[in-house]
Amino acid sequence: MSEVWPHPKPANRFIPDEYKKLKRFKDDNMHDPTVKTCVPFLDSLTMGYIIPFDQDYLVDPVENDFSVVPASKEQNDFGYHNKAQLPEEWRKTAGENAGKFSNKWLIKTPPGYSCLFIKPMNRLEDRFDIIAGVVDTDTYINIINFPFLLKKRDKQFLIKKGEPMVQVIPYKRESWKMWSGFYLEKAHSKVFSLLNTKWVDKYKTMFWSKKSYK
Repeated sequence: MSEVWPHPKPANRFIPDEYKKLKRFKDDNMHDPTVKTCVPFLDSLTMGYIIPFDQDYLVDPVENDFSVVPASKEQNDFGYHNKAQLPEEWRKTAGENAGKFSNKWLIKTPPGYSCLFIKPMNRLEDRFDIIAGVVDTDTYINIINFPFLLKKRDKQFLIKKGEPMVQVIPYKRESWKMWSGFYLEKAHSKVFSLLNTKWVDKYKTMFWSKKSYK
């Protein structure tokens, strides 16, 4: 079935059209930069990988609940999390139950690496929210499904095959210890002074490191 399902791809293959069309400066005025000049925005947009929806899903809101029918009509292609699993505060705005999108792909990372699963970053999505999770994908070689909260509850809508479903960000597991104080004040002063020497692309040309996901 791999020739039928849209394959996961690097997130940079799913850049939204509204970002592609956006100019770096409004009306070509360098006093009015847009988010397209912001490298941290682009880095998060293109970080890791995207798993797309494998088929169409028809969503019908029903009072405090909802139904989802996959194009395959197969029950195993969609599921629910019972309301007892959700904090009560969530149910006040997200309805009684959480949905669960099925994932057809097994994910394997090298030893010592886990994956963060989140809703695709910096993309407008007013229909549903993927509930984030972390899985140690170096040892857990099993199907990972993706729970979500329904946001669009006023009318029926269609999720189309190939749309971004979840963003997958692999990372190396390491122990961290936080510290706070004023030790970095001199380093901050140097960075701040450097930033004030350029008009555009300050962070990109002086501090940014290119990332690669293939």
